[in-house]
Amino acid sequence: MRRRETVGVSGRASRRRTCDRGISTTTILDTLTGENKRHNKIVKGDYVEAQSELSKMLRPDVAANHAKPIERTFNSYVEKEWAQYTRDNWKESTQIVQGSFVRVHIVPFFGEMLLPRIKPTNIVEFHMATEKKGLSKKTRRNLHAILTKMFSYALDLELIPSNPIKRGTAPKLEKTEKPILTETQLNALFGLLPIHYRAFFMTLAMTGIRTGEALGLKWADVNFADREIHVRRAIYRGKETTPKTANSKRSRPMVEKLYRALLNHRAMSAYTTQADYVFASSTGRPFNPDQLREALRGALGKLGVQMDQKHAYGMHLLRHTSGSVAYKHTGGDVKATQEWLGHSSSRITLDTYTHLMKDTQRETARTLEKAVFEQPEAPTSTMN
Repeated sequence: MRRRETVGVSGRASRRRTCDRGISTTTILDTLTGENKRHNKIVKGDYVEAQSELSKMLRPDVAANHAKPIERTFNSYVEKEWAQYTRDNWKESTQIVQGSFVRVHIVPFFGEMLLPRIKPTNIVEFHMATEKKGLSKKTRRNLHAILTKMFSYALDLELIPSNPIKRGTAPKLEKTEKPILTETQLNALFGLLPIHYRAFFMTLAMTGIRTGEALGLKWADVNFADREIHVRRAIYRGKETTPKTANSKRSRPMVEKLYRALLNHRAMSAYTTQADYVFASSTGRPFNPDQLREALRGALGKLGVQMDQKHAYGMHLLRHTSGSVAYKHTGGDVKATQEWLGHSSSRITLDTYTHLMKDTQRETARTLEKAVFEQPEAPTSTMN
């Protein structure tokens, strides 16, 4: 009969005279004979190493639990933990756009790499590869932002020992001034737009809301009594979704001109119930964005506005113009402009409208000059 041995609960570690050896001693109980057997094991290392080996022998279950984990590939992480994260935290529109970045650019590069062994040098190599592919700096910065979140989440889950994304590795993006219209050009533009689109573009300009948010408006969101517009949803690729950020659910006042334009628009519309879209096509669905862009391009052409930048004629032109006018006429109040546009942070507002700060600073300098050098002369007193 084979003897079975179980590890007892006693043991000790001792030092050997040689400086590079330690001895771990354990007492083993033979369950058949009831006798104790003493086992010595010479351990390479010092007394601490011998103590560690002793612990493993006395508590093999604990040692097993601290065994080195199986290393997984980046692709395995994407398919499991990251996929669950995006389902729980990303809007459908974000899953489509950002998900395509992960699928097309990130996974092909990192997919077969072992997740815990990805180093900062691999991140640099990734950016070099995407630059070689001809991706724009803006796209590469977006990819870097996604990678930062992916590795931060992996670190939170203790799947990696450290985050390979280090400060200063993101591609530098050259700041360019976004195209905007002057107040005079904006006023003239409304008269050049097709009449059935006029209220839509006026809504963009006079509320600062996004194109998708304007397309998502229903008549229930337009309060003519209080002259307010409530942003509650957006349209993305023809489907309803939530607004872009938590700050995007907001109300906007209707100025007199917009109030009149929306009343006229409702009078012309075939869809006027509370559940109908405000800016509805002949089918009752929201306006086609491509047709809106063509209408805007045509009106800008009649106005004689020429823009060199790519996508300058997009509908964001009205939103940028709205933000710029708000920033200018609030004296450069970043917080007020942020709230007006529904940005999630003031940093986005600053990055977008930083070029306008020079104008604000000039106004401040002129105010200071006037206060110091244009003081009214004090009346001279006459002495009798």
